Amino acid sequence: MSAKRTGMTLCLISAFLTITPWAFAGDQTRSSTTDTLIRDTKEAVQATKQYSIQQKEIFQKAVQSELAEMQIKIAELQKKTNAASAEARSDMQKALQELEHKKEEARKQLDEVNESTSSAWSKLKDNMNAAVDDLKKSYKETVSKLP
Repeated sequence: MSAKRTGMTLCLISAFLTITPWAFAGDQTRSSTTDTLIRDTKEAVQATKQYSIQQKEIFQKAVQSELAEMQIKIAELQKKTNAASAEARSDMQKALQELEHKKEEARKQLDEVNESTSSAWSKLKDNMNAAVDDLKKSYKETVSKLP
């Protein structure tokens, strides 16, 4: 009986030693999969951050361009105002002051976008777009009042 018991014990030990490396290999596979997942996630986060930075820069350049264009249009309007009659000039100067104020507000909002983080700028984007749209609308209204 004892020989039989010893044989079974040796058989169980042998089976355990055969299975054990596979069990540890499974842990290595899980560890490797986890490392790959972590690496891929970090790469995705970095790519998303880079994309956000690029979108912010594109937006800033577009708004700067629009504000520069509006500055040129306001300067042209100023020349027309100077050539207008005294009564029209007074009204136009008020309208120009309003345009300058709105342009300055848009510029301040652009500064906020410039100073914001790559993730926070998108929250400011809508306000910036609204300010530029308001400036353009005011400009069109002012031009429509020209004699």
